[in-house]
Amino acid sequence: MMRMAMTAKVLGGVALTLLVSGCSSTQPTFYWGNYEPLIYSMYMEPGRADSGTQIALLTEDIERAAAKGIRIAPGIHAHLGYMYALQGNMAQAKSEFLIEKSLFPESSVLVDGMLQRLQGAKR
Repeated sequence: MMRMAMTAKVLGGVALTLLVSGCSSTQPTFYWGNYEPLIYSMYMEPGRADSGTQIALLTEDIERAAAKGIRIAPGIHAHLGYMYALQGNMAQAKSEFLIEKSLFPESSVLVDGMLQRLQGAKR
């Protein structure tokens, strides 16, 4: 009887350990990298994160996400496209907008509007 109670406690402990460790080992859905701090800096501390700095950091984040096998977060390619547009690199801006749209089809309305404004800027 004592042996069965001890076995039940050990099995319960093992089950609890597996349950807890299983919950903590999940991989994040998206890789956010520097995106949120950049957005914050851009609006709260204008001039602190110029477009060149943002392009470098976001490009680095995209490379890190790919290396880790984690999807890049929504909005990053669109923001990167916006930064390229600010620098006058319309071809690269368009490319980033199209990547955003292909990765996140639900962003089509937003991205299509950005592409239309980009076309208007070329004139």
